[in-house]
Amino acid sequence: MREEALTFYWQNAHFNFKSTKSLVDFLTSIGHGTLCKLRHISVRGYPLPLYRNVAHPSYYTTYSFSDVLPLFPGMQLSTLCLGDPFHGQWAQEDGWGHDAAYNAVETFIKSQGFKELIYIVEHDRFMKPVSFTSFQAATATQPQVETTKTTDRHPQPSTWDSLIKERDGADSGASVPMYRLLDGGQRRLPLKVEFETVQEPSEENADGQIEIRIRRGSGSHYAQQGELFNQFAQPLSDLFKELTWNEILEKDLYLDGEDDPTAHL
Repeated sequence: MREEALTFYWQNAHFNFKSTKSLVDFLTSIGHGTLCKLRHISVRGYPLPLYRNVAHPSYYTTYSFSDVLPLFPGMQLSTLCLGDPFHGQWAQEDGWGHDAAYNAVETFIKSQGFKELIYIVEHDRFMKPVSFTSFQAATATQPQVETTKTTDRHPQPSTWDSLIKERDGADSGASVPMYRLLDGGQRRLPLKVEFETVQEPSEENADGQIEIRIRRGSGSHYAQQGELFNQFAQPLSDLFKELTWNEILEKDLYLDGEDDPTAHL
């Protein structure tokens, strides 16, 4: 009876975590059997900066939230509600954060471990193209060279929607709808095939959070298999095979980047 009650608890409880580190703290503290029973998690998806080893304390790598998911094979959430950490009242917003929030959606479409992911961003500025300017120092024979690169933005949510349908099947029910949350989240305004800031004349100056829902298709195998689709994350996987999470913390390999997450991108 106790085991049945615990199973019911794990499958129906909604766990809320303030950061990626807090989530990893929890997931590494429970057994694999319990991990497989979890169904509902909310978390603010901060990046996870880690030193590779104590011999090189000045060098660290920043891993995205999607890089963390393969560390927990067997996870099969019904809903994963993810808050974007790069925008909002306390965030140091910049183009790096805009790009990180935008590009995260496609990585989640390729990810495993959830049936539906709900991604919430504080406003829509991340949907607009970002320009980055770099400078090459002048030499004795050449003047300083200035180069500007503008990142791509595609019609959304139609492009994301086509990606999930390509993965799970056009008739599977897989979809990526996008909404603007108005009236404190009490009203959800669908954003159409191509991203539009203005939906109706009465909402010309609409300002609200953006909600993107990544819904896997019927019959899709969404349980986390531990497979890396991003080879950049291989050192993270290797580190977790060498050390436990507690050992990583004890060796001071974790760098707290929650005060200014964009600074670690």
